[in-house]
Amino acid sequence: MAEIMPIICDSGIENMEDEEVEPKFKYQRLANDLKNILNTDVITCTAVHLKFLIFGTFRGHVYLLDHQGNSVDSNLGNSGRQTHQVAVNQVDVDPKGEYVATCSDDGKVNITGLFNSENNQNLSCGKSIKAVALEPDPSARSRRFIVGDDKLILYERNLLKKFKPIELCSVEGNVLAICWQGSFVAWASHIGVRVYDLNEKCSLGLMKWEIPTEERLENFRCHLRWTNDHTLLIGWVDTIRICQIRKRNPIEASSSSLPGYIVDPISTFQTTFYICGLAPLTASQLVVLGYRKRRSDSFKSLRPVLCVIEYKMNTSEEICTDSLTLRGYEEYTVNDYSLGCIVEENRFYIAAPKDVVVASLIETDDRIEWFIKHRKYEEAMELIGTFGSSMPVLTVARQYINHLLTLKQYDDAAKLCLRMLGNNKLLWEEEVFKFVKCQQLRSVSAYLPTSNDCKLDPHVYEMVLYEFLKFDINGFLNLIKEWPCQLYDGLAVINAIHDNFRKQHGNQLLESLALLYSYQGDFESALRMYLK
Repeated sequence: MAEIMPIICDSGIENMEDEEVEPKFKYQRLANDLKNILNTDVITCTAVHLKFLIFGTFRGHVYLLDHQGNSVDSNLGNSGRQTHQVAVNQVDVDPKGEYVATCSDDGKVNITGLFNSENNQNLSCGKSIKAVALEPDPSARSRRFIVGDDKLILYERNLLKKFKPIELCSVEGNVLAICWQGSFVAWASHIGVRVYDLNEKCSLGLMKWEIPTEERLENFRCHLRWTNDHTLLIGWVDTIRICQIRKRNPIEASSSSLPGYIVDPISTFQTTFYICGLAPLTASQLVVLGYRKRRSDSFKSLRPVLCVIEYKMNTSEEICTDSLTLRGYEEYTVNDYSLGCIVEENRFYIAAPKDVVVASLIETDDRIEWFIKHRKYEEAMELIGTFGSSMPVLTVARQYINHLLTLKQYDDAAKLCLRMLGNNKLLWEEEVFKFVKCQQLRSVSAYLPTSNDCKLDPHVYEMVLYEFLKFDINGFLNLIKEWPCQLYDGLAVINAIHDNFRKQHGNQLLESLALLYSYQGDFESALRMYLK
């Protein structure tokens, strides 16, 4: 079984000091074989697949692990084959999880079959390679891939089944990142981001990026992610842009020299931190990993943040922000972090050089547990009523009753009993005894079940009457008038009145005795009480 360690996390929207906000995620730290790997090496890049995780390291190794951090047997080797002479810059995996592409500053690009070596490729480009991408179409048999250096180059098989390089586009500086989806390839250079259309064999234009003050754009990793065949997310420095790839309308397409598609930025906004990765959460929400711009008093890096951002046209709002305590975070820079995700499972992998943490959307049971921990019992019960839960709603209700009794909100606790206990005789009797300890049976008396559908033990009603007899004579008389006499032992109550007779309340007590004798059929004694 995987050793998954909890991570300490400050949850909630920053500056919300009065009330803690319900968290969006729960966090767990990966351990097992990954822990041993990180004792001697550091992570430089990651790829997340539905079946496994792949990590490239500073020493040029590539490791294949399951989602719990255990090594998986493959052609990469259990101990991680040294694929490169220096740090691995990028790892990409095909949709089926059969091939892995890696590149490095050693100038090499390697395509490795995880479980089959027939189509392995080793290219020596003679220059630093920052980005590589495998064909994303799971039905494709050509095994095409794209490499970026000072050109964007597509490798595809010729008639002799050998890979032939095809230059797609010249580059301003070097290719810094590549992300391929369908027939569109997004890539970043030293001045901005382009999208290339493989079908039309042309670039759809350049989106220039604002150069940060006193910084170089290439010093920040550009984060590209397709959410579908026509929607591209870009996160670079402290700006996020959501782009739609759409066909030109008839007016726009009037010129035959223009490409058939256009890149349409539908939302652009800035963040309060530098971006280390981004992923979709809902149709209008993103999960963003961030590196804080300011430093601690000792000039160390602050903890990274995982933020849920809701965006509209050109505005955004931070829904929640979690500060994460990752191992060694004080020494890391913005480019040391990465964010991978399994969109289908709403699971996000936060990788740092010496740590990997998994963030998962909290489920109903997690939310209920959080509400109970923070004494938000009404919200917990409402959640169970709406979505169901492994925790019975009565379990929460009884904890809520205990909480209200602790706060001395006896009437509210009694009303909750009426609302939640229904005709459950056993639960009623158990909860009533909690009011006995507080000497607050009077609070619950008006809500006790008295019908034939749910009649409690006579002793319960007698305890209530006895408390009224001690503390509230008028209330005692009213109950004698209102309650069916079959609920309790009338003779026991008569004896209790005689034992606790007080002259200052003589009229009420005599009237009570008269009623009780008449309920017993002893009309002579009843008349005597009335005469008195």
